[in-house]
Amino acid sequence: MSESSSRAVRLFEGTDPNDLRTTEVKRPTLGPDELLVAVHAAAVNPVDVVNVRGLIPLTVFPRVPGRDFAGVVVDGPSELIGSEVWGTGGGDLGFVRDGSHAKHLVLPCDGVVPKPAAMSFDEAGSAGLAYVAASMALDRAGTVSEGATVLVTGAAGGVGSAVVSMAKARGARVIGAVLGADECRRVEKAGVDTAIDTRDHDLADAVADATGGLGADLAVDTVGAPLLNSVIAAMGFGGGICFLAARPETRVEFDPQAFYRRDLRLVGLNTTRMTVSEAASVLRPLVPAFEHGDLRPPHVAQSHPLEEASTAYSTVQNGTAAGRVVLRPQQ
Repeated sequence: MSESSSRAVRLFEGTDPNDLRTTEVKRPTLGPDELLVAVHAAAVNPVDVVNVRGLIPLTVFPRVPGRDFAGVVVDGPSELIGSEVWGTGGGDLGFVRDGSHAKHLVLPCDGVVPKPAAMSFDEAGSAGLAYVAASMALDRAGTVSEGATVLVTGAAGGVGSAVVSMAKARGARVIGAVLGADECRRVEKAGVDTAIDTRDHDLADAVADATGGLGADLAVDTVGAPLLNSVIAAMGFGGGICFLAARPETRVEFDPQAFYRRDLRLVGLNTTRMTVSEAASVLRPLVPAFEHGDLRPPHVAQSHPLEEASTAYSTVQNGTAAGRVVLRPQQ
């Protein structure tokens, strides 16, 4: 491969993740106020799988998918060359501009954040979207004060684990809803105060037991329709819920009287309404907390070279990895 070429997962239309292939592409050129990153790690998020399948209307083909990234600046402003950086896209990377599942990635200069030295490339490359979503979801749910009780559904997932870490760092008591004994053990090890296996326990009843009948002050629901009614029932008076998961053509009915009588708030979060630069502005203030160990990156379960993109995508689609799945394009 020449210095003028690169490799990438390049899509001309939606396809089955099992059919993904990498191809040689022209090495990207820079525009004004842009830089070039050699991508060392890039997570495969569930939204990337949906995107590859052609189910996200905003995507413009042909396209290189991938939102999360961590790597080294190899071209651009001289003061940034050699810098280790990380970040994530909003509704741009992988949708309307080429994303991170490639050896090289063009980004606006304000779209990258210095990588915390305490984080490996794999960890940084899997943390961007999770922590952007977690930070915004907690802020939209309400103020996380010392001693508040925060309920997190899907607490073992990428976004869920980031919410747990951020809520604990802010002094909250965290209740994590998960599936199965293995996930219970994982989230307890990550700092969850009470883990609830929703296969065996009614969520609202279990939260009531854990809070002495008071319910949760705030909730971040990363599961969506299957648990949303249970999350609503688990809330205390004046509680706030942010949800950021919804499958197409799903509907949820709930009791509006019970909702307003308890003075509840329900808000949604769609991170595709952001840009990579806006996402960077959310991540930048978090760097010191990662350096000091107050925030933990998501657990990385698997890493694959770029040529194994189909395996990585299929693993995420099937939900068989106990943690994040990462591509290593420079490997």
